[in-house]
Amino acid sequence: MARVAGVSHQTVSRVLNDPGSVRPKTLQAVRAAIRKTGYHRNENARALKSSVSNGIGVLASDSQQFGPGQLLWNVEKAAGEQGYLAKISLLKNNNDNDVQRAVGKLLEYDVSAIIVLSTETWIEPVVRMAADLPLVSIGSSSAQEGQFSVVDTDQQQGVRTLLDHLVAQGARRIDHLSGPHGWYSSEARLEEWMQASSRYALTAGRVYRGDWSEESGYRVGLDMADDLPDAVFSANDQMAIGLIRAFCDRGLRVPDDVMVAGFDGVPMGAYTIPSLTTVQQDFDALSSRAVSCAIDMIHGASIKKLLMQPRLIIRESTSR
Repeated sequence: MARVAGVSHQTVSRVLNDPGSVRPKTLQAVRAAIRKTGYHRNENARALKSSVSNGIGVLASDSQQFGPGQLLWNVEKAAGEQGYLAKISLLKNNNDNDVQRAVGKLLEYDVSAIIVLSTETWIEPVVRMAADLPLVSIGSSSAQEGQFSVVDTDQQQGVRTLLDHLVAQGARRIDHLSGPHGWYSSEARLEEWMQASSRYALTAGRVYRGDWSEESGYRVGLDMADDLPDAVFSANDQMAIGLIRAFCDRGLRVPDDVMVAGFDGVPMGAYTIPSLTTVQQDFDALSSRAVSCAIDMIHGASIKKLLMQPRLIIRESTSR
């Protein structure tokens, strides 16, 4: 390229790495040479030269749910913005062998760290045994100390703020639609709901279990309609949307007959009828912090725990 453009190889390097420092005429000539020669960066060659892989492994569940999908997309974007390649391995089955297979695939890519998006509690110990690398977990603030760096939303604060709002709206019995057993976020939100019920001396509410999907929220809503509470706190927005539809099909009005609130901040929640009150997580910030944490650990930083503050968004589904 230097020969084609009539410049030194140092100038070509500046064009590739710091184009703002190059005169426009020279920049144009080098870019024309790049197009003519069909040059593409070889990231593996760059990693060999520096003796440090620029790959960050991402271990994720094969999930269609909003939260995991947002995290996966944003981690890949954040890694690219910081000069690293996100190399993704998806879990197909919920067992130790599949985790070991998925981690083994990442190790074949010669990654320098692994970010775990699969927030089921049993997965992390298996990853720790399979990979002797810097490890960062997103969404597992109750993970075992000293094993992973953790980046998470402050789950307890988010639930506490939401339940404070529901009580202020007059709710005395608040039922909880929890996520599946064994998920950090599901168990953390359930625990804080239980503590808030005790703190406010509320009428004992019922706990229902869903699987994060709208369909499971709908099924629970049909059942719940026969023993209606003042309000329902759903562990995510997708199940809350299913609840609202079930209540509507049973002739109930939200929020007049029962208030409904969710967690996550899915964009469609602003457009449901009624619009959905929610605790919004900043998935972009969570992902960016996790990638930065992984890169810091690659360069020798110690394990850390970072909690991001969520934001309560009050909408029609809890406004009386």
